[in-house]
Amino acid sequence: MNTGKTLFAVLALSLYAGLLHAQAWPSRTIRLIVPFEAGGPTDTLARGVSAKIGEGLGTTVVAENRAGAATLIAAELVAKAAPDGYTLFLTTATAVSINPHMYKKLSYNPEKDFVPVGKLASIPYGVFAHAAVPFGNLADMLTYAKANPGKLNVALSGAGAPPHLALQMLENSSGARFTAVQYKGNTPALTDLLGGRIEMMLSAPLIMFPHVKSGKLKVVAVTSQQRFAQWPDTPALAEIYPGFEAQTWFGIMAPGGTSRDIVMRLNAEMQKFVKDVPTREKLAAQAMVLEGGTPEQLAAFIKEESERWGKIIRQMGLTLE
Repeated sequence: MNTGKTLFAVLALSLYAGLLHAQAWPSRTIRLIVPFEAGGPTDTLARGVSAKIGEGLGTTVVAENRAGAATLIAAELVAKAAPDGYTLFLTTATAVSINPHMYKKLSYNPEKDFVPVGKLASIPYGVFAHAAVPFGNLADMLTYAKANPGKLNVALSGAGAPPHLALQMLENSSGARFTAVQYKGNTPALTDLLGGRIEMMLSAPLIMFPHVKSGKLKVVAVTSQQRFAQWPDTPALAEIYPGFEAQTWFGIMAPGGTSRDIVMRLNAEMQKFVKDVPTREKLAAQAMVLEGGTPEQLAAFIKEESERWGKIIRQMGLTLE
């Protein structure tokens, strides 16, 4: 018996089996874990990209909502999942750039437990005011806020959420002082704003569209780098304070250890989704801007966001158990 030939045959068979295994992915349903309740633009995004990735890979991708605990439930689930390409995470800044600074003990490590696949989209915030406030534009609002420190009450939906941090960033940049008022969700905050019981609100734009159109609310600024398409006459805060940017953003990540080949195949299908013109127009109507990019670009962006928000969280002294 030729031992060398036998060993070669065994190695060849092992290599062939490994190649077959690699080629088999995906051979079953892939889950995209979404850290929010179903409904709204996030749901449209999650189900749209799931369908597109599934179509490109020849399999089914299911968007699975796992809301709660400031994205911790969803993040923990994905962090503990097998790195086999069958569990993905629709991540946000909260999960990977804010929670690590907010919580004294976190059950996952964003750098080790996840691998970036690519950025998907972003939603800027608007600075909204009740129609009766004594200012009509950004410059006048800042002048009024500086002359009346703390008099303008700003509704926010959650301590430590991006809009809360964005308000602190605005104070840091402008020298103006506001009073942050926390609500359990956007609905009660908007109710009080429309009722004139509070002067301002910092929020994603979608729920505000009809009220700005009716004249019940004013939009005095947006927090994106550029002006918002629906309100071209409303300035971006970055026009006055260069580098000012605050947004809800979405990307896809996989469990740490997921192979580079799988990551790049997923990224390629994501690019098809973000470049699809009808999809871009549909989501733009819901105040969402589709983006794209490489895994490395998402990793760099997450690091930048983490540094930005970490500094503000430490300044504010925000910590959770």
